[in-house]
Amino acid sequence: MDKLELIPTNEPLSHRVAESVRGVAAGVNAAKVVGAAGTLFEAGGKHVLSESAKQAVRTAAHAGAARALTAASEPLFAPVAMLGKAPVAALTEGAAATTVKAAAKTLGRTAATAAAKEIAKGAGKAAGIGFAVDGAVATVEAVMAVKKGTLDKKAAVKHVAKEATTGGLATGAGVLLGAGLVALTGGVAAPVVFAVSALGAIGTKRILRRVVG
Repeated sequence: MDKLELIPTNEPLSHRVAESVRGVAAGVNAAKVVGAAGTLFEAGGKHVLSESAKQAVRTAAHAGAARALTAASEPLFAPVAMLGKAPVAALTEGAAATTVKAAAKTLGRTAATAAAKEIAKGAGKAAGIGFAVDGAVATVEAVMAVKKGTLDKKAAVKHVAKEATTGGLATGAGVLLGAGLVALTGGVAAPVVFAVSALGAIGTKRILRRVVG
């Protein structure tokens, strides 16, 4: 995945800015629930995949995160550009084990339920940001289109609703993707979760945009 794939230059600047904000929102909120995801891993997620499958997923996630942070840390992940300046492997060494070890101390049905709620809360916060950002951008686009006569008011309202809704869904999905990665493998640290979640939010939005039309 290269820089052009991450941030297509043929997209309007407003869309690229929205993607950046949406990606960061998903990444930050996913990184915040790494501990909760680790609890879910110990509570049962560790039994879903075989050890070889877990290692394969971790390797792919780390490699993808390294490429993403190297290619797009400045334009896409400005708030955490510093992560792009160091090998992801160095950032993840020992961090995953610490997370899972801490989670193991609070195991139990109550802890797992609380962890799931924490992850849902994080996804909800991110979804709210995505909804607001995409809704704001779409509102500006709709107002301009109505003034130019390329959209009527009914179509403009539909456009805003579609963009805001898909933006919220995509950002929340990015958080769940990152949390799910930890819950199933138990060995992915915050920097990798950030990158995977951010790119997941961006990719989901693009898919939803094509599907919804």
